Amino acid sequence: MKTFPPVGDAQVNLENWRTPPHNRWAFQHVSELVPSAQIWRGSGRASRLERAPEDLSAISFVDHTGADTTFGAFLDSTSTDGLCVLHRGAIISEHYRNGLEAHRPHILMSISKSVTALVIGILVERGLLEPSRGIGDIIPEVEGSAFAGCTLQHMLDMTVGVDFTEDYLAAEGPITEYREVSGWKPPSDPESPGDLRSWLTTLSPKGSHGHAFHYVSPVTDVLGWVIERVAARPFAEVVSELLWQPMGGEFDGYVTVDRFGAPRAAGGICLALRDLARVGLMMLENGVANGRQVIPFSWVADTRFNHDRQAWANGEGADANPSGGYRNKWWIMGDEHGCYTGIGVYGQYLWIDPVASLVIAKFASQPLPTDENLDLDTARCFQAVGRALSA
Repeated sequence: MKTFPPVGDAQVNLENWRTPPHNRWAFQHVSELVPSAQIWRGSGRASRLERAPEDLSAISFVDHTGADTTFGAFLDSTSTDGLCVLHRGAIISEHYRNGLEAHRPHILMSISKSVTALVIGILVERGLLEPSRGIGDIIPEVEGSAFAGCTLQHMLDMTVGVDFTEDYLAAEGPITEYREVSGWKPPSDPESPGDLRSWLTTLSPKGSHGHAFHYVSPVTDVLGWVIERVAARPFAEVVSELLWQPMGGEFDGYVTVDRFGAPRAAGGICLALRDLARVGLMMLENGVANGRQVIPFSWVADTRFNHDRQAWANGEGADANPSGGYRNKWWIMGDEHGCYTGIGVYGQYLWIDPVASLVIAKFASQPLPTDENLDLDTARCFQAVGRALSA
């Protein structure tokens, strides 16, 4: 997409937008490829972010190879599109690359899950939802599927017993069907394109609910369905009213939707960089933003401290991080600073370090959906920044 109109291999389309080099352009132009619904920021003033610039480029850490490297080199080597660092509520470092601009939304991928769970927390506080409530009581359509018998908390913690493998490189099978019914990929059968919610009800059970951490993106799309059912309004409108406007978002966001308007709550939210950093700051401030309690304090505390350690030990994340966890769609790092983070494929991060009073929002368009080496380097880099700022 270097020339307009682009031709041939330069054209980004629905088939190639998630693969390199096309994702370098596509991740900040998603609404031009996939139907989307606006998350309106409202007519109020954006919450103010002070600026106190610091040069972080020389902060050092040891990368996955055992070599010494720096924060500056990390930005250069991880396909960074944007990065914003907040310390004690002020922007100390802000970078835009690869054509990204401050006002332009970038796809969050699975940080969308973390944002969706914040809306669930607000609805719980308002008495419209209860974490122990069965999903079938709210969405009767899922009875007979993998989601029958599971609770809202099972879904929030990814402990649903469902037969689904999160293989991002698979060329066929349920995950490609998932992309097709979400509108993220051309339908294999144009005469019967399917839709997200009908497809969700076809997923089969496997194992028991609550036993083990099992990361399955479509689980969060059921939560998007729950939000719409209890609020009786479209997902994007609920996010706008309950989260975006009270927080003081600076720019509109959007979320991708299927052909019937169902949101891809698991990965389709797109936000501007500073606004993603504001979400992190709101969590750092125990749910307070723009001078008001937006996220319930109890929800933030539950997210940070109440993950199911046994389910984590039984599940698929413990080998990589035995002291970690997962709660309410946030990854618990289990380090000495009590860091927790939202993570999205291709290098999206929203990192929160309560000890250092640090928030790091990072957008990227890495070549691979997941890369264990880059994930390790990212954690080590952000932890090094936290140590340096709290020294």
